[in-house]
Amino acid sequence: MRDQRSWTGADPPAAIYHYAPDRRAGRPEAHLARFKGIVHVDGYAGFERLTANGDIMLAACWAHTRRKFHEVAEAENTPLVHEALRRIASLYAIEAEVRGQTPARRFAHIEA
Repeated sequence: MRDQRSWTGADPPAAIYHYAPDRRAGRPEAHLARFKGIVHVDGYAGFERLTANGDIMLAACWAHTRRKFHEVAEAENTPLVHEALRRIASLYAIEAEVRGQTPARRFAHIEA
């Protein structure tokens, strides 16, 4: 899926759905065999194989990561897990602050 409208992107939105009857790691590997770039993924470990030749970089989903920390916080309630949730919240705050800005302004925010 691509939708950069909220980031002032020039490309039109696009979504691709590629059906597979299972979640075998070989499925995305075959589908993306000639792809070079960034793939936004959930926590499925099978996606790690996509990085083997160096053409693909994975962008993990913070929502999935945050959910796991939240589950641990409910079960164990440790200071470390609350610190992780606080740091994730600070990343979400930065994202909200730069949403809708041009790529150059978002990059400048990172460098600041």
